[in-house]
Amino acid sequence: MSFRPTGPVVPLAAGAAITGCIALLIMLAVSLVPGLRAAGSAGGAGQSGGPVTPTPAGAATPVTAPGYSPVEPVIRRSFADPAVIKAGDSYYAYGTNAGVNMPVEIAPTVTGPWERLPGDGFAQLPAWAAAGRTWAPEVVPPRSGNGRYLLYFSARVKNRELQCIGVATSTSPAGPFIPLEGGPLVCPAELGGAIDASSFIDRDGARYLLYKTDARSKAAIYLVRLSPDGLYLAGPPRKLIGRGADDPVLVESPALLYRGGKYVLMYSAGWYFQTNYQTRYAVASSLNGPYVKAPAPVQSTGAYGGKVKGPGGASVVTDAAGDHLVFHGILEFHGGSKVTRGMYVASLGWEGSRPVLRGVPVRYEAENARLGGCAGAVGIPGASGGRALTPLGQDGCQVALDVVAPETGRYTVRIRYANRSGRAAAQRLTVNGRAAVPVELHATGPDEWGTAEVEVDLVAGRNSFAVRQVAGAGRLDYIEVV
Repeated sequence: MSFRPTGPVVPLAAGAAITGCIALLIMLAVSLVPGLRAAGSAGGAGQSGGPVTPTPAGAATPVTAPGYSPVEPVIRRSFADPAVIKAGDSYYAYGTNAGVNMPVEIAPTVTGPWERLPGDGFAQLPAWAAAGRTWAPEVVPPRSGNGRYLLYFSARVKNRELQCIGVATSTSPAGPFIPLEGGPLVCPAELGGAIDASSFIDRDGARYLLYKTDARSKAAIYLVRLSPDGLYLAGPPRKLIGRGADDPVLVESPALLYRGGKYVLMYSAGWYFQTNYQTRYAVASSLNGPYVKAPAPVQSTGAYGGKVKGPGGASVVTDAAGDHLVFHGILEFHGGSKVTRGMYVASLGWEGSRPVLRGVPVRYEAENARLGGCAGAVGIPGASGGRALTPLGQDGCQVALDVVAPETGRYTVRIRYANRSGRAAAQRLTVNGRAAVPVELHATGPDEWGTAEVEVDLVAGRNSFAVRQVAGAGRLDYIEVV
């Protein structure tokens, strides 16, 4: 059985002392392994596809632009609730109003450099919508050769405290988008209106729209079928999820995909202007649910170690390199609910139907490894999950696990261990059968845990780890891939 991720980094148990240690780094080639990411259409339309086979990596080179970091904004100006599509050789990004109804940016790669296009991508609003109160755009590329780009947008209804969703079209990804005549597409006044439209195209080609009902006490994510051209409703709405006990304040900003044989609903929770804003997800076997929420967020301020504040408003864009999560984070606080949010991009991989994100540590509990008779799992106070492995044998046996890398590149591996033998110990980490990295395990006290860090090169998709004891006696608690 392979290691299963248990979520981003969480604080260690109270009273657990972390002993730092220096690891010798040996960077060797890694072998070809099957990729996991399923291909989909740009803009997050959830199409499933075959596995991506990565190129063999020598010194692994990230597939994203040079100098790119998932904890640095790719747009350092106001660009909240971003959505990105690929059209031709360019990427287009659409954001919440910032001086214009819909700012549009263009770039040669998903990570930039991004350049603001002149004018307003949505200058002509429908008669029912108030100017300057538009946000959370969703643009869908043309299908069936009709040449029309679709824009789903949220807007304030004139002279009412009500938000609704409309639709507009354009023959160019840069706009201008022209709204349909008549009233809003989705406007459940009894539920406080609707915002945060998100498109989903199922495996059979059927179109759907997701949205959030806007009344705080009734905030929930809904799904409704659309006509084949995406311009009209074609069925009744269905509630997918509401706020749960682990969701701060409310749920909003949905994005639906089909990955690992499951429907994966990503959503934001919390106040967008506070650091508790985060991205979470839920999984279902069928489109209409039931959706089971994951116990830990995909993104949070804490998971990024404070380097990204209030990550949320996420959507997914898919290209030849795989999936990318596009989201906003708080750049500046201006008091109250006033903040400036910029756009970030992070490579997105999959452990089955569980999202694994570049920049967010993923933990693999040692007791879930393939033990091969070399160790056993026992309950130990202070261990993550309450369990850790007994010391590994030194007769050549090893424990093995699989980890997922969102993209090809260099990663930090954190190994939490206990070495209570009173003398130094050592293990050897083998990656994909070829890259052998010695790991020093300094002695720890009776109630202490140590953390060793090494760097390894991984390929996009599944990578195999093997840990072997070569000296002394150390027990594994968990491995984190950063």
